[in-house]
Parts: sequence; structure tokens; C-alpha cells
Amino acid sequence: MSDFNSLPNSISHKKLFQLFSKAKKDLIVSNNPMDIEEEEFLEALENWECATKKLMKKISVRKENFFKNKSSNSLMAVGALEVHLNMALQAHNVFKNDPKS
Repeated sequence: MSDFNSLPNSISHKKLFQLFSKAKKDLIVSNNPMDIEEEEFLEALENWECATKKLMKKISVRKENFFKNKSSNSLMAVGALEVHLNMALQAHNVFKNDPKS
């Protein structure tokens, strides 16, 4: 019962959503190959999302010493990459938040 004393009286929706999105997903135990394939696909998407967000953060910082020796075409290409990664993340969020799944 002493464990319950450490629980907060309230929590914001934002904090709850952050905790929920960082929580480790329950493993689905199934022998159905489609369930296993779907689980692997969803795990790959989750890994991709994490890697993409890290890359986006690094692109947005744009370290001066890294980009100073790059051509204007190269800088535009990185900008285009950033835009396409943003669109891909938005598409992923639509898929992930689909209530039918």
C-alpha cells in the first residue's frame, strides 16, 4: 500500500500522452504468421520514426562547421530532405493514429 503514496494526485493530458507514447509496447503472443509479420512491421515503423526524429533534430541544428563547405545545391538538397521527412512523419502519424487499427 505504501507504493500508492508515490502516485501523483493528478496528471496533465500532455504528460500522460508523453508517458504513453514512450511506454514499451506489450508483446503479442501468437502463432499466426500474419500477426507476427504485422508486429514486425509496426516495430520497424516505430524504429524508423525514432531514427527519423533524431535525424530531423540534427538537421534543424545545422552546425555551421558542417555546412560551411557545402555547395548551395547540397544545402537545398538537405532542405528538400527535411521537408520530405516531415511529410513522411505526418503520413506515419495518420497511419499510427487510425482508429480502425
